[in-house]
Amino acid sequence: MSEAEVLAASERRVAWLRLAAVGLIVAAERLPHPNPNEPTFAVAAVLVLAYAVAALAFAYRGPLDRTFALGTTVADVLSITVLAYLSGGAFSDARLAYFLIPISVAFRFGWRITLLVTGLVVVAYDLQAATHPARHVKHALAFLAVQSGYLAWIGIAATLFSGLLATRTQRLIQLAAGRRRLLAEVMGAEERERRELAEALHDGAIQSLLAARQDVDESLAAHPDEVLERARAALTESVSDLRSAIFELHPHVLQQAGLEPALKAVAERSSRRGGFDVDLYVHYPHRHPDEAVLLGAAREFLANAGRHARASTVTVMLAEDGDAIALTVADDGVGFDPAGIDRFVADAHIGLLSQRERLESCGGRLEIVSAPGKGTAVTARLPQRGVSGSRA
Repeated sequence: MSEAEVLAASERRVAWLRLAAVGLIVAAERLPHPNPNEPTFAVAAVLVLAYAVAALAFAYRGPLDRTFALGTTVADVLSITVLAYLSGGAFSDARLAYFLIPISVAFRFGWRITLLVTGLVVVAYDLQAATHPARHVKHALAFLAVQSGYLAWIGIAATLFSGLLATRTQRLIQLAAGRRRLLAEVMGAEERERRELAEALHDGAIQSLLAARQDVDESLAAHPDEVLERARAALTESVSDLRSAIFELHPHVLQQAGLEPALKAVAERSSRRGGFDVDLYVHYPHRHPDEAVLLGAAREFLANAGRHARASTVTVMLAEDGDAIALTVADDGVGFDPAGIDRFVADAHIGLLSQRERLESCGGRLEIVSAPGKGTAVTARLPQRGVSGSRA
């Protein structure tokens, strides 16, 4: 999940909490106690409720950034302060909503902002309480001091928690970066080994088989023989099988001609092997440094369409999509529940999980859209960084 997606998810949760807080404040106001500002409070409550609903809607629709989060935090402090002043000042039940703000900020920002917002909350509560007529009530000053102490205490606790959370988050980021580097090194070593093995088979085993077939051809030309004919057929079949294995190990066409011809070859082979029709759509004007990852993903997706999805038609699309290159393989097969992908490991079905790891190590991501009985669309998306130029 990207940073923007995490921010959006956090703001949606806070928006729901904000809406609930407004409802609780209004419900508390309905309790039987005198309030000379009740008409004004009702108007203010409607305005704050409208703000809460609008913030919730925007959290689900609009692109979000830290400015939005900071702005809504300040608006929350002002809204609670107004409602508290209009419903009892220091003694208002609305004061309890102040506790939400430092806690919610601690999960979204660093400790400095959390401490700053804590100070803002305490000052806002003190100002509205100190200017409210209820300040003349007996023991009002002591009550104000205790409530301010509670707010400061929860704010400091949230600040300490925010610092701890930031430290752990940074540690997780470092671990994730190390994991990506390690995975990239493993993938590079695997790619080198596959290439070396493919070259060894091509230069060794295949050449020996071709030489043996040449000897058989010469013998057949001089002395036709049924046994030699069967031997020649077996040699031809072995050469074909080895060439297929070499292509699976390391398709040289990817290096020589690029991703589009290699993808077409993989799609045709998978179509014959899986017994489905394949439609290929390609708009790929630039080369990409991680084409081998995309090709490996295509091979896995197509194999799954034949082995597990029992598809009759598969569509393969490769195209630039904004600042990313996207490879989508969609089938009309049986489909599955994407929420259970992490359970596939228990059944030794690690293909999709492996591709997800490879894509994430290159800064990309795997997207799955599927449902039982409704087919599957799997997309491998990689950022366009490091484009090496136009294709010939």
